[in-house]
Amino acid sequence: MVAVTIANTLGAMQIGSTLAVFLFGIVTLQLDTYIQLFSDDKWFLKLTVATVWSLELAHTICVAAEAYRGTITFYGRIAAYQRYPLMGAATLLGGLITCVVQCFFCLRVWKALPNPLRYIGAVCGAAAIVRAIGSVFLGSRVIIAKTLAEYRQANGWLIRALLISGTSIDVIIAASMLYFLLKKRNSGFSTTTRLVDRLVAYTVRTGLLTSITAILVLVTFEVFPETFIWVGIYVFLAKLYSNSLLSA
Repeated sequence: MVAVTIANTLGAMQIGSTLAVFLFGIVTLQLDTYIQLFSDDKWFLKLTVATVWSLELAHTICVAAEAYRGTITFYGRIAAYQRYPLMGAATLLGGLITCVVQCFFCLRVWKALPNPLRYIGAVCGAAAIVRAIGSVFLGSRVIIAKTLAEYRQANGWLIRALLISGTSIDVIIAASMLYFLLKKRNSGFSTTTRLVDRLVAYTVRTGLLTSITAILVLVTFEVFPETFIWVGIYVFLAKLYSNSLLSA
């Protein structure tokens, strides 16, 4: 068992929150680019982007505020730092962000693939909504939990289930889009082929990035449960989803 220290508890959370704020800056830059270049998009897409950015703003505030509580408010009193209400709110918001982004890509799968393969998008979308409900429940449990150990012991199975399901949804969506793109590639001209190659590379990168990060959260949760290493990684997972949405 790894010894619990300031470095792998508050230090890990501080690093994770710093990365989260940095990625929120990238999301904001992406939003500015979107507004300038895609002002004629459909209202549904504009609403989706606005919703994700608003959720990200609230998520970032919660993550930064929780890091402040741990490092400043409870400075020198680490033993008293047992409750994490703002991290619970961030967990809840992160689940909603992930749901919106995954449903967006599920809708793409539904529109792109022929019957009956298009139902992959519908099934993944339903799974994403169920996963979001679980995330909201987890977030509420963090808010009322008296200690992180209590929360982890009571809800460890659900944390594992949500991380595994999120990774599975990402992989299935990416694989479905790759199937569609590769079929187009084989039937296209050279110019189209080059464009499809870029889309294939993008699909692989975005799907792998969120999946690998979710797996890292799961592994660190299992191997270093007493530390905050898994928390430090989890706090910026939602940002990667938002980055992938706005990149698309």
